[in-house]
Amino acid sequence: MSKEQYLHDENVLVDALIKYKNKLLVIAESVLHSHAQAEDIFHDAIVKACTMQTSCIHCPVGYACRMVYNLALDEARKRQYEKNNLMPMDGVDSVPAPCVNALDCMVMTEALNKVLASLKELPKRTHDAFIRHRIEGVPQKDIAEELGVSRTLVNFMIKDAHRYCEQSLKAA
Repeated sequence: MSKEQYLHDENVLVDALIKYKNKLLVIAESVLHSHAQAEDIFHDAIVKACTMQTSCIHCPVGYACRMVYNLALDEARKRQYEKNNLMPMDGVDSVPAPCVNALDCMVMTEALNKVLASLKELPKRTHDAFIRHRIEGVPQKDIAEELGVSRTLVNFMIKDAHRYCEQSLKAA
């Protein structure tokens, strides 16, 4: 038995991907309209297949085709989203400033300072959960694990902090 055969004996999906590479590249290329991107998708599929449990796959060729098609479709959607929503660097000058005059800047700065001050009045755990989720983008489930509390409690802490900031702004 050759080394290459030994490496893939356990993974029928990897075998199918390798055997039908040309067909799979055509599938990916039909979605992405780029041979280079199709190659990238094929390699992504191989990597993904290497980490999968494949004992329950009854039709590895069909599964491989669907897998490559779905990965290509995800990539095409991602590229379309980026094309529609990201501004090229040469258009940066046309982005409006958040403050158009000194008075607006002062008002926004005061509001931000009020929010930051009100956050400091909250319990440390609530303050940290709010900052980690709303500013740093950490998922609530990760915050719950770090704090050793339920996800529901983290959700309520973030909502409470948000309400407290809103109330302090209204009172100002």
